[in-house]
Amino acid sequence: MKLPQTDGCLCGKIRYEINEASRLVYTCHCTESQRSTSSAFSIALAVAGFRLTGDEPQPLESIADSGRVKIRWVCPVRSC
Repeated sequence: MKLPQTDGCLCGKIRYEINEASRLVYTCHCTESQRSTSSAFSIALAVAGFRLTGDEPQPLESIADSGRVKIRWVCPVRSC
């Protein structure tokens, strides 16, 4: 993988840069991930060299299938 990698949300408000290779890639099959991706799962990765270069994301709290509170960080433009 060629580094750095840059990308962001669909509307362009949130931008980020990744300067190191990912340390972990995983999938989540919870019902919220299925709803948010319109798929059977979502894919996520853990990186060390991550830097936000655009607007700050907003916290979005919900209750996980386990009953615990979870926080997802999302674009402030909710239609993005």
